[in-house]
Amino acid sequence: MNSGAETGSGRTFHLGSRGIVRLAWARRLGLPDLAFSDDGGRLLGCRDSAFSLTAVELFGQLALSGPTELVEAAADLADEELLAGGALLRLVGHGAHGLSTGVLGFVDDLPVLQPDAEPEVSRGNPEAIELETLCPPDDVSSAGIERREHRFTLMLPDGPAACAAYTVREGLIADLGVLVAPTLRRRGLGTLMARLAAHEALAEGYLVQLEAQAQNVGALKLADALGVVPSGRIASVQLRHT
Repeated sequence: MNSGAETGSGRTFHLGSRGIVRLAWARRLGLPDLAFSDDGGRLLGCRDSAFSLTAVELFGQLALSGPTELVEAAADLADEELLAGGALLRLVGHGAHGLSTGVLGFVDDLPVLQPDAEPEVSRGNPEAIELETLCPPDDVSSAGIERREHRFTLMLPDGPAACAAYTVREGLIADLGVLVAPTLRRRGLGTLMARLAAHEALAEGYLVQLEAQAQNVGALKLADALGVVPSGRIASVQLRHT
């Protein structure tokens, strides 16, 4: 038995990596570096300059971040109510600009799987942008390829087929997104490129994070295929600013 890692179904996430995830998210939410802990209670990050109201559950501990008035109003609501997102929408009211709910997963190691043939991979922007034009707007928005600076696009004879991209958050975590052309889905291409991008990020010394939208079945299946360990949930409402 390996007491130093969370395992199951091919997943591996070492307990020692929790501290890195917690540090990255504490900084992202405007909390003290050591705010998250195994025995800690609810965390409140009040930032009046924030452009969102966000609830994050990480390894069983919940944190709220956003403008002071909204965070204080949400402070006593139940975890499930906040993470479902409806409570956040009600609190923000007419200032709400969209709701996002998802599952957070992390991986700190991946087995090397050699494909049957060496894929042709582009790291250029034009190929990734061309792929986005082939996909529905909701998929493009969810994958967020355009806002992730490290892109890996699988090229087939007919053009771009799939792209995995990551952006580095807080200098610690590679936040991964994946987009696959609709006509080429369910062939494992997204998993192939996600593994490639994840290996690149791990080689650079980052942990890999995948945020799967709660309603995105494809993203949830990708996370499972990649071996990502589900470790948290997130709900966020954007605020309208005039």
